[in-house]
Amino acid sequence: MHKLRDAPGGAQKDLRAQLEEIASSGEVYVLGLGNTDRSDDGAGVLVAQALKGEFPTRAFSEHDGVEGTVLDISEKGDGATVFFVDAANLGERPGTVKVVKREDIRDREITTHRVPVALMASILEKAGSRSAVICVQPKQIEFRGRVSQPVARSIDEVVEALRGLMTARDR
Repeated sequence: MHKLRDAPGGAQKDLRAQLEEIASSGEVYVLGLGNTDRSDDGAGVLVAQALKGEFPTRAFSEHDGVEGTVLDISEKGDGATVFFVDAANLGERPGTVKVVKREDIRDREITTHRVPVALMASILEKAGSRSAVICVQPKQIEFRGRVSQPVARSIDEVVEALRGLMTARDR
């Protein structure tokens, strides 16, 4: 989970339109981050898992080793777009979704990930790929807790927006 201060990005505006504005014409990948043992902190992983059945070569969770996936994508050099999805303390209402563009990802952001998203995004950028983080404000991150209703609704919203974008690219 990230602790973001004054995170830029539009809250809850037409999410699909925001993602289309960021995406290049190449492949779209989803990398879900988080810890499903900590209730809402698993939002990113749950998004990736929901998309994996339909897009097995373009939807990955932290359990799949996103660091290696980032390197694989960067080696292709085909101008892909990677959307990281993660719970983030935005200081907003639970379930709020914000898209943070690559240029707004701070290099010194507080994170619980082994490899900071800023570093992975930088690797992708150097290889000619685009990236952004889709942030979901958690309500709770208790151990072995259930995902809260506001975050569950946001997970569904993010899945639908990404599914629409990824399906459109397959045509």
